[in-house]
Amino acid sequence: MNNTLKGITVIELGTFIAVPACARFFADNGAEVIKIEPNSGDPVRWNGVSEGRPDDPYENTTYDLENANKRCIVLNLKHPKGREVLFKLLDKADIFLTNWRPQALEKNGLSYETLHEKYPKLVYGTLTGYGDKGPDKDLPGFDFTAYFARGGFMGSLYQKDTWPMNLIPGIGDHQAGLFLAAGVMAA
Repeated sequence: MNNTLKGITVIELGTFIAVPACARFFADNGAEVIKIEPNSGDPVRWNGVSEGRPDDPYENTTYDLENANKRCIVLNLKHPKGREVLFKLLDKADIFLTNWRPQALEKNGLSYETLHEKYPKLVYGTLTGYGDKGPDKDLPGFDFTAYFARGGFMGSLYQKDTWPMNLIPGIGDHQAGLFLAAGVMAA
């Protein structure tokens, strides 16, 4: 870990891999990253076992890989007190990262427009499976669905009359997360 970004505070409202990987970049470079998790935790905590690793409630290497060097806090954002704590964290933040869908962000008062009005200097980084406009904007999008299947990449990974390869999860998510990090750094 280096301290290139020491003094920068990042609030991460992200699950699974793409946004957590982006936030990990900032954490590894010295930024203080505070990950907000729901009461049940980031779903990758209980859904990240892969590549033949045992299901262990105390060790999840997928979660650990994406979330090292971060501080985590559980907030119930459906409750006014939970949102109040989040807004207090945003008062001191430089960067906000999320992969919540546009409809959920709007419903919780976390859309770009809402936060930009309240925190004009806050850099807002978001990733969704299918963008923030159009008919599919509120569909869930994951590595396999958005990157490999709908992006067309999956079609190049198998021969005629065979099934596609079972790829390691997160290849596309890691790329998307690093692209987001580059965009946020440029801002």
